[in-house]
Amino acid sequence: MYDVSHMAQLYQELPHHWLLLEVLETNEHGRAEKLRLLKYAKDKNELYEYLLDEDPHWEWSKRYIFVFSDPEKECEIP
Repeated sequence: MYDVSHMAQLYQELPHHWLLLEVLETNEHGRAEKLRLLKYAKDKNELYEYLLDEDPHWEWSKRYIFVFSDPEKECEIP
């Protein structure tokens, strides 16, 4: 589990990868506060396939985010 404040570190550890994140907690404004990294890949389509075909815990009620980890840009998590 990651706090939003730790996402910059994750960007440095996995540069130029797509990250599939599950939102675990949000703040009063609906912005993500705590996240779980489900999978990462160079190809975003690989994450879609994983989410729909392989993730045993996938549910419509969960909130997922796809983010590109560019260590040269500021981390913007909605």
